[in-house]
Amino acid sequence: MSHLSIFEYKDYKEFILSWINRGPLKGRGLRKQLADAIGCQTAFITHVLAGPHHFSLEQAEACARWMQLTESESEFLLLLVMRKRAGSKGLEKVFQKQISQKREEHSVLKKRVNISDTLSLEDQATYYSSWHFAAIHIALLNPALQSLDNLQRYFQLPAGTLQSTLEFLLSRGLIKMERGNYKVLKPALHLEVSSPLVTHHHTQWRLKSIEASSKKNIENLHYSGVISLSQDDFEWVREKLSQLLKDVVDRLANSPDEKLACLNFDWFQI
Repeated sequence: MSHLSIFEYKDYKEFILSWINRGPLKGRGLRKQLADAIGCQTAFITHVLAGPHHFSLEQAEACARWMQLTESESEFLLLLVMRKRAGSKGLEKVFQKQISQKREEHSVLKKRVNISDTLSLEDQATYYSSWHFAAIHIALLNPALQSLDNLQRYFQLPAGTLQSTLEFLLSRGLIKMERGNYKVLKPALHLEVSSPLVTHHHTQWRLKSIEASSKKNIENLHYSGVISLSQDDFEWVREKLSQLLKDVVDRLANSPDEKLACLNFDWFQI
């Protein structure tokens, strides 16, 4: 069954129904299996999922085990159940705050895309000082751009800038020279969200995005829009984009290196 992220949902019943409906034969027989797993009748499952009643915490925990959710997913399911079962607005707000925190923790990009390699603080200051360090670094994954001449033709940078960038990447073990061509050793680096360089890093690539949009290339996609929405939906969009980014990274992990592109996600409160 394809992956379904519980962190996109604000109602545990909607998540369970979606999970069941995505099963083989549109989930036929899964309600009976769920009933057996939590120790109740199939009619009770339908009664809960389609009505105002709720699973107990024990039933929800058994449901999470039956669905083979991860520890963090199971905890999130229980929080959704506890929010629905809360007997006062105050208690509901307590659980809602915990739900929001769990969503935020889950959407941290370093954790989602599994990037572990980092540079020293001094080297970060150099690497993120200009867009061309990352651009040249990643461009070297493309066999057609692994020679000095081809890099020069592609980027049209001053020869001294290109040479000093390659020397930096070589000296930090990010690339290597092999048979006259440059090859990448470490393709993915992560910059902590708390780093003072983050704003500068994002700004550089958004300026490149503005530059690209002015060229009106129909292959590119640019969108900007101001939206008014609920807090729940704001968190849903953040989770949706985080999941999309993970899906993109997973797909591109084995993608042939043929084009050099830049992806910017801009989703923020005003």
